[in-house]
Amino acid sequence: MKIPSNNVGTVVKHYSDQIGSLYPQKEANAIIWLLMDDLFEINRFALASNPDLRLSESELLLIHKACKKILQNIPVQYVTGKSEFFGLQFKVNESVLIPRPETEQLAQIIFKELPLQPVRILDIGVGSGAIVVSLKKNRPDCILYGCDISSTALETARENARIHETDIHFFECDILSNAAVKLIPDVDVIVSNPPYVCQSEKALMRSNVLQNEPHDALFVPDDNPLLFYKTITGVASERLSSEGKLFFEINERFGEEVAGVLQKYSFTNISILKDFNDKDRFVKGEKE
Repeated sequence: MKIPSNNVGTVVKHYSDQIGSLYPQKEANAIIWLLMDDLFEINRFALASNPDLRLSESELLLIHKACKKILQNIPVQYVTGKSEFFGLQFKVNESVLIPRPETEQLAQIIFKELPLQPVRILDIGVGSGAIVVSLKKNRPDCILYGCDISSTALETARENARIHETDIHFFECDILSNAAVKLIPDVDVIVSNPPYVCQSEKALMRSNVLQNEPHDALFVPDDNPLLFYKTITGVASERLSSEGKLFFEINERFGEEVAGVLQKYSFTNISILKDFNDKDRFVKGEKE
């Protein structure tokens, strides 16, 4: 379908209507404006200031190609190659999960609980590096580590660390392997947002997530949903310093069960925290 005009307002409405076939209209509008800002640094204010603002033929081709990818169910963050987290821009691609607002909330919880003195922090399943880079950027005095089973995810994390000029120690590690505990350094804080979506919950997820984001970072077997929590808590019981803290992002269905895992390993001051949607989303505890 040919765009009736190269006027920015017309272009935005045209593609917003098309994207609205996949997303609620409000979200579709947000996606098209995100693309306009990313490609041309044009936002709503610019259009309001200059209603006659127009795109060139080459610019029309760029926005057309970008929207075509959106209509192929590719998340906008993978189309632009970046996502915002903790006020910073992070590179993302199909090897890492797109950072979620809930995970940003987890980073905020950790940041608020860090002591004044420098501490050593490890993120298990570091992905894009969003948590560790954000914490290091805000607490440069702390020592940050990040590990992941995926070498391509680690490449992305290292690139994000370079972009934000943060010195972080990354290493490859399969946390479920018997050798994992030997690779984990002694630290004061461990955080993890491990795979926690049950296979049976796939039907509840958006197709753009299922078709694009790495399944190894998302899903756990229905018959062992606490697999990563049990393993990581066991590692944390050996590698955390006395009074060291463990933070998890969790499946909202298993708050009490994850808390029970921490109790089994003699963690204290265990709490189940809710996200901004009032769902059980985080569990934290302290090593004796």
